[in-house]
Amino acid sequence: MPLDEPLQHAVTNARSQAEELFLERGNLTYVIGKLVLPIHLLEDDHDHKTSNPYDFEGMLKLRLYRLTTDMSQEALSDRLDSWPYLQQRFGLDGAPAQETISYTERNRFGLTTRRFLRKVAEVLAELAEEHDATYSPDESPDTDPSPEEIEASSEPIHHYVDRHATDVIRGAQNEVWPELNTGRAENIKHEDERVWEHQTAMSLVDRAGTHSAFRTFNKFRWDALHHDSHLYAVQKLGIPDDYAYDPSEYPGAELPTPSWQEVTTAIQNQFNPAIDRLMANIAPTRLFTEPVVAAIDSTHDPFNVSPYKSEEDVEPGDDRVVVDEQTGATRVPKDDYPEMVNGGEGKNTYQYEYATLTVVGRNAPIVLAVEPIRHHSTWEGEDGESVSWAEVVDRLLTQARKHVDIDLVMADRAFEGHAVGHVIDQYHDLNYLIPKKKNATVGGENVGDKLSDVKEDMELRSRVERDASLHLRSDTPYVDVASDPTVGEDRYSHDSSFLYVPAEDEEWAIDEDNEYAVFVTNIDDVSPMEAIGLSDEYSKRWDIEINYKMVKPLLPSIRSTDFRMRFFAFAYSLLMYNLWRMVDHAMKTLASEVYEEYGRGPHEKRLDPLLTQADLHMTSLVLMMMPDGLDPPF
Repeated sequence: MPLDEPLQHAVTNARSQAEELFLERGNLTYVIGKLVLPIHLLEDDHDHKTSNPYDFEGMLKLRLYRLTTDMSQEALSDRLDSWPYLQQRFGLDGAPAQETISYTERNRFGLTTRRFLRKVAEVLAELAEEHDATYSPDESPDTDPSPEEIEASSEPIHHYVDRHATDVIRGAQNEVWPELNTGRAENIKHEDERVWEHQTAMSLVDRAGTHSAFRTFNKFRWDALHHDSHLYAVQKLGIPDDYAYDPSEYPGAELPTPSWQEVTTAIQNQFNPAIDRLMANIAPTRLFTEPVVAAIDSTHDPFNVSPYKSEEDVEPGDDRVVVDEQTGATRVPKDDYPEMVNGGEGKNTYQYEYATLTVVGRNAPIVLAVEPIRHHSTWEGEDGESVSWAEVVDRLLTQARKHVDIDLVMADRAFEGHAVGHVIDQYHDLNYLIPKKKNATVGGENVGDKLSDVKEDMELRSRVERDASLHLRSDTPYVDVASDPTVGEDRYSHDSSFLYVPAEDEEWAIDEDNEYAVFVTNIDDVSPMEAIGLSDEYSKRWDIEINYKMVKPLLPSIRSTDFRMRFFAFAYSLLMYNLWRMVDHAMKTLASEVYEEYGRGPHEKRLDPLLTQADLHMTSLVLMMMPDGLDPPF
């Protein structure tokens, strides 16, 4: 069907305009941007009551550009994204996504409008060929855009981050979730992905482990996952594949409870492949310059329930344990208290505890390994068990070294001890730097007493005590001193040095004035000046350590005492932490390519995060509730 007379005249007028504009400047996007279209003759079929669409004339010009160049919708969206001045040139406030372009062309442009645009596009294609201004996907749309266009189209960096974060987060989630498998039946109502959506929600919502939090989140889902279904799925994930039990003995939603060691193995068998997959995606980005520094730390998850019965609940015959050696005070432990809860440093403090190993790349610390910590507690009497720090460190390093080449291990002072030093030096052949504990001894002498010459000599900032032979005790935990081939004569392990240096942090200080620290290291031939440098490096552990304040925003508050829930929630929060760091690193990489003023100066050690944890929370939540993300469909 031919166009009516007014639109035929409009096509002729468009030709006249284009001929003059091509002579003025032989660039297709310039010509389309300057065209005056007969808006009064073209009907906008968008329902303006539902949302604010992109400018109608701008979308008409975008359609002309696509028809003239025969470009795909996706390629057009990418081109607008890559060359922001095109948005300004076409009169658009932003770069429409492919879905928006598709919706506009199908629903917003009527049949008459589409015919008119096709006729004008034929004219433009003809003139573009005459003026050697045809489209090339490998070239810039305009080699010389005006400074005014560039300035007007410049985007604040935080807007740029907001616009790109959704795609990166979605991609990273797709790398984590496939490795988590509950092993449930194939005919289940809710797929595993729905479970991980809710697990993510637990990291985003205050009081996440409560039934009310689930109800709040489920208001936005048409096919919600019940709290008990989520609990069952995680419990199933925490049962090893080779764990033998008779299902008939566990009717309904009940499941057996394996030992904490079996639960740890089952969850790590899911966590470790997720780390493998993340690291495989990190590798091409050269995020890490190997060998790397690794930080080993402990993190606490408070548990605000006493392990002891109140005196009102004590029954005749209950066994008591001594809780205060000085006064001889006794209390009665609860029979069903969670075995993985340890006593904290403060009085009446109780906590789940985990050890993590973290490495740092260019601005992106990544957690590579996690282990639960099990200590014998007073209320357990003689029935408790402990896992040595040495075993924890060995397991952490074994997993981490599958991914990166480690040169130096910086551990928290809680890990200081002969067994840990032996594991790092002899089992893994790595260097270590660990602060000594208060009241520790060196050669039978209190380390605090050995600081006097450093503290009293104003010209002496540090002192190094080299070649101190480290010998193991016969009862050294985790190391079979009698038969281990790495143990030498007289239980010799290796040589170490003690560094007496100013304390950069009071937490490392061992003297009463909190001024000096003592580090132990197996690095050879450390000079006093190098000791200061190593202390400075350790003081920057904030850049690589995973302390509680960094994990806390991602660790859900849950009431369950089931260790499967507690350990999985912590491990998943670490994956979320890695996700945040990876997304932020990707944002930094993208921003440094687009914004000349953004980047690291010669004296800067790191860049502040572009994507805050709060932004990660909100964006992830929106991605789960709105599969198409934040971009409106208009």
